[in-house]
Amino acid sequence: MMQAKVLIVDDEVVVAEDIRRQLRSLGYTVVGVASSGADAIRLAGEHRPDLILMDIKLKGAMDGIEAARSIQLMFDIPVIYLTAFSDEETLERARHTLPLAYLIKPFVSSDLRAAVELALFRHRVAKVSEQRGRWLDSVVQSMGDAVVTVDYSGKVTMLNPAAEVLTGWTQSDAIGRPIDEVMILLDAVTRRPVINPALQAIQTGYTANLSHQSNLLMGRQGKEFPISDSAALIHDAQGMPSGVVVVFRQITASSS
Repeated sequence: MMQAKVLIVDDEVVVAEDIRRQLRSLGYTVVGVASSGADAIRLAGEHRPDLILMDIKLKGAMDGIEAARSIQLMFDIPVIYLTAFSDEETLERARHTLPLAYLIKPFVSSDLRAAVELALFRHRVAKVSEQRGRWLDSVVQSMGDAVVTVDYSGKVTMLNPAAEVLTGWTQSDAIGRPIDEVMILLDAVTRRPVINPALQAIQTGYTANLSHQSNLLMGRQGKEFPISDSAALIHDAQGMPSGVVVVFRQITASSS
């Protein structure tokens, strides 16, 4: 397995050299040592390390927080902050840059290894999740079936192009509106309102499938479409329901 590449940013030569020694003994590759924010940005661009150990307090006009913010915007490289002590205002600024860990000086090799491995793991997981999110978004946007997502209060959070066509709503107009305002469903025989499958899923906690019923979707311009639809709960990382996805399509006599 390739060794992780690390850039050290610390303006104390003795401290930086000790960190370099510890990293090398742990099997990491140190691509450079920077003593200023400007040097850190330059070396990050040249070497594209996997991780940066960034001292919050640096001499000069740019501190470690400003340097980290610039590096993240330009190169998307994760950062671990090094600090001996900091006031609450500085720590609050640091939190806004979303560091993957903090290391309090002085630290031992076991603490360093744990922080580095955890930061690298978190960054890999975040990148995989981001890639999957982009892939999933591309799939949803290109689907022939209409897809609508709502939050757990029943408000619309997304419409794909097929859903825009059938409902007559654009995504920008629909976001934040109740799902039963964007998707008006009627019983094809009685013409009475039908509960939206998203709301049914929220109320019961189960997938709602109305594909065997005769429903009409009334579009925003008054045009009606016979549809089959279903809804499934979306769960967050803790397994708690956080929303619903509704999938529906127009049906014809041959497909009913």
